[in-house]
Amino acid sequence: MAETIPLNPITLPLNQISLIEASAGTGKTYTIGSLYLRLLLKAGENNFSRSLNVEEILVVTFTDMATEELKKKIRERITDAIDKLTAFAETQDKSAFKNDEFLTALCHDLNIFEAIHRLKLAEQNMDLAAIYTIHGFCRRMLMQYAFHSGIHFNLELIKDQSDLLVRFANEFWREHFYPLDFESANFIATELVSPTNVLSLLKADLGKDLQVEIENKQALSVPIQIFLPQYLGGYQKALNELKAFWLESADEISAIITNELEKDYPKDQLKSLNRKKYQVKRLGDWINKINQWSNNPRDYQINTTLKDYFLQSSIEKNCEESTDKNKDKKPATPFYSPIFAELEKRVNALMTPDLLSKLTLYHYRQGLQQKLLDYKLNHQEKSFDDLLRLLCEALQGAQGDELAEMIRFQYPFAMIDEFQDTDSQQYAIFSKIYRDNPEKNTGFIMIGDPKQAIYRFRGADIFTYLKASDEAQYRFELTKNYRSEKHLVDGVNALFDFPQSPFIYQNINFTAVDSRDDHLRFYLNGKAEPAYRFYLTESDKVNKTEMAKICAISIQHWLKSAVENQAVFQNEDTCKTLQAANIAVLVRDKNEAALVKNELQKLGIASVYLSDQNSVFDSNVAKELAWVLKACLNVAERPILNAIATALFGLNAADIHQIQQNEADWQRWADSFAQYQQTWQRQGILAMLHQILLEQGISARLLSQATGERDLTDFLHLSEILQQAATLHESEAALLSWFEKQIQGEGRQEAQIRLESERQLVKIVTIHKSKGLEYDLVWLPFLAVPSKDPSKKDINIYYSKERDETLWDIENRNLNALYEETFAEELRLLYVALTRAKYQMAFALPSQFDKKWNALHYVLSQGEIGKEINLSDSKNTETLLQTFKEKMQDNVEICTKPNLEALTALSINTKNDDLKAAEFTGNIEQDWRITSFTSIEQAHRRQHYFTESVGKKHAVFDDAKDYDSQNSIEISTALLNENESNILDLPRGKQVGTALHRHFENCYFSDLANTEEIDKLRQSLQLDETFTEPLQNWLQQISHTPLSNEIGIALADLANKDCIKEMPFYLAIREYFDVEAFNRALKAHHHLPSEPLQFEQIQGMVRGSIDLVFRHNGKYYLVDYKSNFLGSILADYNQEALKKEMLHSHYDWQYLIYTLALHRYLQSVVPKYDYARDFGGVFYLFLRGMNGEPQSGVFYDRPSVELITELDGVF
Repeated sequence: MAETIPLNPITLPLNQISLIEASAGTGKTYTIGSLYLRLLLKAGENNFSRSLNVEEILVVTFTDMATEELKKKIRERITDAIDKLTAFAETQDKSAFKNDEFLTALCHDLNIFEAIHRLKLAEQNMDLAAIYTIHGFCRRMLMQYAFHSGIHFNLELIKDQSDLLVRFANEFWREHFYPLDFESANFIATELVSPTNVLSLLKADLGKDLQVEIENKQALSVPIQIFLPQYLGGYQKALNELKAFWLESADEISAIITNELEKDYPKDQLKSLNRKKYQVKRLGDWINKINQWSNNPRDYQINTTLKDYFLQSSIEKNCEESTDKNKDKKPATPFYSPIFAELEKRVNALMTPDLLSKLTLYHYRQGLQQKLLDYKLNHQEKSFDDLLRLLCEALQGAQGDELAEMIRFQYPFAMIDEFQDTDSQQYAIFSKIYRDNPEKNTGFIMIGDPKQAIYRFRGADIFTYLKASDEAQYRFELTKNYRSEKHLVDGVNALFDFPQSPFIYQNINFTAVDSRDDHLRFYLNGKAEPAYRFYLTESDKVNKTEMAKICAISIQHWLKSAVENQAVFQNEDTCKTLQAANIAVLVRDKNEAALVKNELQKLGIASVYLSDQNSVFDSNVAKELAWVLKACLNVAERPILNAIATALFGLNAADIHQIQQNEADWQRWADSFAQYQQTWQRQGILAMLHQILLEQGISARLLSQATGERDLTDFLHLSEILQQAATLHESEAALLSWFEKQIQGEGRQEAQIRLESERQLVKIVTIHKSKGLEYDLVWLPFLAVPSKDPSKKDINIYYSKERDETLWDIENRNLNALYEETFAEELRLLYVALTRAKYQMAFALPSQFDKKWNALHYVLSQGEIGKEINLSDSKNTETLLQTFKEKMQDNVEICTKPNLEALTALSINTKNDDLKAAEFTGNIEQDWRITSFTSIEQAHRRQHYFTESVGKKHAVFDDAKDYDSQNSIEISTALLNENESNILDLPRGKQVGTALHRHFENCYFSDLANTEEIDKLRQSLQLDETFTEPLQNWLQQISHTPLSNEIGIALADLANKDCIKEMPFYLAIREYFDVEAFNRALKAHHHLPSEPLQFEQIQGMVRGSIDLVFRHNGKYYLVDYKSNFLGSILADYNQEALKKEMLHSHYDWQYLIYTLALHRYLQSVVPKYDYARDFGGVFYLFLRGMNGEPQSGVFYDRPSVELITELDGVF
């Protein structure tokens, strides 16, 4: 392992594999920006071999928000560097750098004017910068190098695959559990409960390649069809035999023990049974309980009374024990009976129900994963996890070395931010691309902080990070904290800098960091506040409500002082008054957030929970809105009364009673809802809901309440969702039914609750969400809550150092490793929490720590409490804090009896700031647009054949991608006979073309005649079953028709990995589409007598979609399917007829555009690509004419190099 040294951004080697460990607040993003500038300018020592463009510098992070932030910061660094270098070029005075040490040092080796030029170019091209999330990078590589990755071009990314998981979980449950006998089904229903419950247990780890640690490997290797009868059924059979044996032996057992209890023993002999435990009266109760258990087929657990008192080992343990009073007596002779030994043998032979349940979960997991994999092999949907898996598999596959080389060629340098959140699959991807590079002409930097690895629940793997860090050629660390005031930095140093492994693992070190000297300090009522303020409750137990209350009152006092300008951040030059938005309360989850929010609300303090992941459908507003919609749909007394009784209308019981009694009042409400119903039917649901909002004064009513902004935001959010959903439902009733199902959670769409306000509010945020952020003042009210016992979970996962992989400890044999991992992450989470504040942190703690492990307890004791979940002793909190205070002196304040008293509730300010809409003063380019060749060809027809009917002409693209020229389908009612030519009478029109294209896209070419898919095709064409066999024969002929005598290949011969189906493209027009130049190129180099194109000049892009691109013998070909009807006999599809149709429909224009698009694509992804050598040609397949004979129905052309080269200059 390389030695860790302080980082100097000027001298860091850029052509090696390096690791940068960036402690919290040490300027990680600034460092990335500095290295980015060096790469753009080829500057500094140990620089890269050449200057790079923004498109060549890969920067990867893990979230969309972090990606946008990185882009913004890097752009700002480039702009700042341009400004400073420009000022320096004009003055030659280094004061132009404004104390920017990095640029000052960098400029020594720069050609300043060339540097400014390159930076301005980079600034202009920042929208092209290769700054992506890890999933965005994987998706881009899979699609860009589709031939090497084997991925469909029309990959559809699904953010949430919950619906698929629910579907497959239900399928598995039905397939394997419905046929079970009663006792086994009872076990499943009790242990696994339901498919929904199983998913809740498995979902978090479903995407992981998880190995299982168990002694009985056989139980894992058998398929579920064998496991259930052999293990679950076998358990029930053995259990029933045990119960039967007990019932047969119960009387004998009673007699044996009764005889033993009545037996006389010599006075100097201890008894074989402890008669304080074993008594005749108790014996009868015990036997009755076990008899009831034996007669209950639903009870599959081993009876505890049986285990504790009637097994041979239990009886031997329950002999009379020696005490001080009877220590002179002879030891008891162990009581033995074959019947107890037999009971023990039978019990020990049974697998525990807990293990059996987990094994069933394992097989359920395997089945779910296989169903997902099978589905995704045949469909375009891919999840985020799939993107990583597919790219990793592609890189490890047969063409992996070539794919890695192409990615390196595209991105010779890569920086991976937040690398501590990586996993083994992600590291395998970058390791293959950069670490395994034999030419060493690339650079790779991993940037992270193992002390902040807190996303284990998302799959992050700290052990992968540690392994990667060992493999780095250079290791650097950032050693100065720029975020926090000096005394806060000193406090973190004091808490974590101790020899007892502050983060549990030896290879996660803590290095004390320096701080800035020019920070502001927090002053309250004229006095400098300590960096750390601890409030100790009078209770020695953790009371979250009390802690939340202390937190809220403390914040109220801060804000009260701020109103009087007595709460400020200041130094010699600056003074800023505290505002509510400067305060953050860090919590673990939404329950803790709710406690704090509630206490703040009581004191009139508005707050916002920034980590709210709830669905808007779970809100009270959603339920109330459902009542309102019911009334609008059904204008009757009961629905209207239910609607106006909701909080939205603000009526009380007396108001509603008055409306019922007063006919005029009632009629007004009935008329209003009748009007709302008409608005819904005529203008849509959004217009209706806005009408209700305005007429009923709902906005003002809600905003006058403490939770008003939250409720109004939910109302408007739901209104938008309903408007979008309305387009998918045929009636108002169907829409309401869908809305009610969403509220109930059935097939729910993603609808995360929106932030209600961005005003000056106290922020409540989870510690996880706060990572990477900073706040002026931080409150941590719940840090003393003890750690949860991780062994209580159904799936316990830990990292095995011996096997170097993550294991499911199904038998709980390695709990110590599990505890270590849990406690280590708790400490990392504590570190994140303690490094968010800039000026002060406040805590609420009990007077005594709990006897369960806690991270803050661990660091305050400097590791003395050890690593056991249950502690032998609890520490006095004040004693621990005094030790900390001795190191920190006046910068720690301990309040043993908080004298905080709530002040009068602050008034909630609902007044909005005066806002003004921004005005756009830029210039919008009107003639830039994205067009298709459909538009170009149709414009040509309008101009060239103005006097003719447009309906008689064929378009290159029509609405159904030119699948046929007819606008309506003509279904033939005549049955096909066995004469193959009658397939030419297949119905015509767009629907036929669309269905055939979909069939070709969804099927392997070797399986085009698949019966199941043929049935789908037949049904989509509205044909009866008599068409099945002719369709099968025809598609068999199509797939086996030789496309060319020269290359000797048919569709059926194509491997799926060599095909890209439905390849979309956007062909950039470099300046303007020059129609005259296009016509000149065709006239000079096109062998077909195509007529001149007539079209106005355009600029922008031409889009299209190629039906099929395939690779054969190193050459690339494009294919387009045509279902055009050319005649009723095969002779109508001969080569002369096809050529005539190609020209008549201008399909030659189409394939020239396709060829140019494919040519440009291949240039970008195929190393050393050469059109003359690598492009094979174009096939247009007129499907009705393909009968299995060579080239039947096939038009082929290969545009000349000269033509494509000239067209490349036209577009």
